Amino acid sequence: MKKLLYLIAGYALVWSTTANPLLPTGIDLKGFERLHRLILPQTGESPWREIDWIVNITEARKRAIMEDKPILIFTAADGSPLGRT
Repeated sequence: MKKLLYLIAGYALVWSTTANPLLPTGIDLKGFERLHRLILPQTGESPWREIDWIVNITEARKRAIMEDKPILIFTAADGSPLGRT
C-alpha cells in the first residue's frame, strides 16, 4: 500500500511539473502586477488588524479592570494563533 501511495505521489509530482497544454503558460508583467494589487489587503478590508491587541494576558486583565471592559481571548485548535505553540 505504501509503495502505491509513493507511486501516485511521484506521478502527481511529475504531472504537475511538466508542461500541460490545458494549463495557462504564464502571465505578462502587467497581468502579474494587476493580480498582485488585487490580492494585497485592501483599506478597510480587515479592521481587526487595526486594533491594538494585547498578547499578554496579565496586561490585558489589568487594562480591562482599569477600563471596566471585558476581555476577548482568541485561540485556535492547533495552538496559538500567534504561532507560539
